[in-house]
Parts: sequence; C-alpha cells; structure tokens
Amino acid sequence: MKILYVATVRSHVGQFHIPFIERLNELGCTVDGAYRDNSEQKQGLDTSALNKEYDVPFSRSPYSTSNIKAYKVLKKIINENDYDAVHCHTPMGGVVARLAVKNSKKKNIKVIYTVHGFHFYKGSPKFNWTFFYPVEKYLSNYTDCIVTINNEDYELARTDDFKAAKVCKVDGVGVDLTQFAPVTKEEKAALREEYGFSQDDFIMIYPADFCERKNQMMLLKALEIILEKHKNVKLLMPGLQDYIAECQQYIDEHSLGEYAIPMGYRRDIPKLIGLSDISLSSSRQEGLPINLIEAMAMGNPIVTSDVRGNNDLVQDGVNGYLVKLNDSETMAERIIQLIENPELIDEFGKAGLELVQKYSVENAVREIEEIYKELELI
Repeated sequence: MKILYVATVRSHVGQFHIPFIERLNELGCTVDGAYRDNSEQKQGLDTSALNKEYDVPFSRSPYSTSNIKAYKVLKKIINENDYDAVHCHTPMGGVVARLAVKNSKKKNIKVIYTVHGFHFYKGSPKFNWTFFYPVEKYLSNYTDCIVTINNEDYELARTDDFKAAKVCKVDGVGVDLTQFAPVTKEEKAALREEYGFSQDDFIMIYPADFCERKNQMMLLKALEIILEKHKNVKLLMPGLQDYIAECQQYIDEHSLGEYAIPMGYRRDIPKLIGLSDISLSSSRQEGLPINLIEAMAMGNPIVTSDVRGNNDLVQDGVNGYLVKLNDSETMAERIIQLIENPELIDEFGKAGLELVQKYSVENAVREIEEIYKELELI
C-alpha cells in the first residue's frame, strides 16, 4: 500500500506521527509526506521514515491565498502518484487534502482525517460554527474515517449527522513513556543545579508556542497574584516566540522578568518538566494536549483551564485542578494550595501516573493500526 500523510507543517508529522509511519513501513507500506517545511523554526525532527517529502505552501489561516496554491500542488502530487490512501491532519491540511483527493484523477483513494481539535467547540465564537462547521460537515461526505482524539469532538461527529463512513475515537497520538518518566529527588536537584535554579524555587512550566490559543496571559496574571504571597516562584515558558509581544510587554510593565521566563523553542522538554514542581496550561481549547500527557507521565500535578482536551486528561481534585478559562484568580489560588501543601503534589502526581498509561505511544499505534485494518489498508 502507498499512503500520503498530509499536514499543514512538517513539525506536526515529525512530532506526532513518526511511530505509526514506522509501523506502516514494517507492514510493507510506502509512506510519503506533504506539508510546508518549517524545519528552520523546529529543528532536530527526524522524518527519515518517510519515503518522500513534498513541500506544499500551506498556511494555517483559512483566508490565505497560499492554500489555493497548496491545493494545486497537492492535487498534482496525488495525480502523479498511485496512492491507496491519504491520511490528513490539522484543520487546513484536512480541508485542502480532502478537496484535492475529491478532484483528483484517481478514484477510490481512501481518506482518513484525524481531527486534532475542531475549530468549533463549546464556547467557541459564533463565527467558528457559522464558517468551519459547514465546511467540515460537507467534507465528511468525502471521508472514509474521521478519527477524533477527545470526547467532545467524538460525540459531535458521531451524533451530528457527519456523513463519514466511520467515526472513531483514539487516545491521542501517543507519548513515549520511556522518555517521559518521573525523576528522583536527587535527579531533580541535579537538573536544577544544571539549569541554574535554586533548590528552594517553586517551578511551574507551560511548554507551548506563544499565541492567542495558548493564552499565556492568563498565567502571567495568575503569577502576579501568587507573588503577593510567595516570591520563590518561577514560571518556565518554552515555545516559539513569534507572537510573544503582548506577553513580553506585560512581563516588562509588571516587573515579572525575574519570575516569568520565556525560553524559545526547546528540545530538552523532559529535563525542564523534570526540574519543575507542577505543570500548567491556560489554553482556550485543545485536541488532546501532548504537553499535559508528558507532564502526567513525569508525575507532575496539573493546573489547567477547563476546556476541551484538557478536561479529557485532568480529573479535578484527582491529578490536578481544572479552572474556568481566564479565571486567573482561581488559577493562582489552586497553585498556592499546591505550594502550601506539598503532600498534594505527591498525591496528584501518583494519580496522574496511573491515568497516563492508556496514552502511551504503543497504545496509540495499536489503535490506529486497527482502523487501517478495518479500512483494508494493511
């Protein structure tokens, strides 16, 4: 079988889908990749499991004319290769790929679309439902299988008359639990010394690219409140800084530079989680966030916004706390509870270690493999 993986950017495939592509190779399949090459931004990703890689000028914005060019390039790639299936990811990758397959010369190409978070969700702007919902519903007619990774998306696609031949739910894209595992107290101390942090610091981490969706401002406002009671606090914020301007201005104007630490794109996330006490998320919405799964796998309790994706992973009062979106005051209160009750950190961390097991990469590969078998692709 010959399969084309499509996503808006190369890093999406490189970060999340290589283990299953390697499994397809083991089963005798040939897998190509088509996406915009963003290697300069996110370096060090190994995509050598792919047979060929095509640079396609995708844009994340649905309004960009680049996606018209991407459609033409992608349709040409599909027409010139004898693909048995196209497996598409990310919103624009999913839209453009399905239109390209629909209008390609070859018929009977199986189409799988993995939804990493519909743009329409509980609490999303009305525009999202007006614009994105009908597009996805229309394209479901040309989809053999919609794969969802959280409960909200699954229930919507399953019950809202989406016309895909099959709708299913899998437990995310998988995390390598051998790379993300709890550190001992001695290892944590050594990591803090290596990175120049005090053993007395209370360190929080939110690995996420700076953007409106990731909503780092919620955490910065919570940090201000925490500092009124506790000064030995650090907030680590590794992630691309293309849209950091608003947050950096807030950090500067509120004298948070000693406490809030943007770190840029990093390849040492396991170490940074390992030296931290707790993990955070302030996201407005998620599919099924890898950063929280990695945190759970390392035994970190989580304080997070109560939104789709996050609340699939965090059980309030069990492995962390769920906080109403943009309620920085309650976010700060929950974090202070953990600072002042270290036994809760251990309790929540142990619960997270139990809950995280089903999100292993082995489990994710097995679940997707079953879908491919049902579609008679392997």
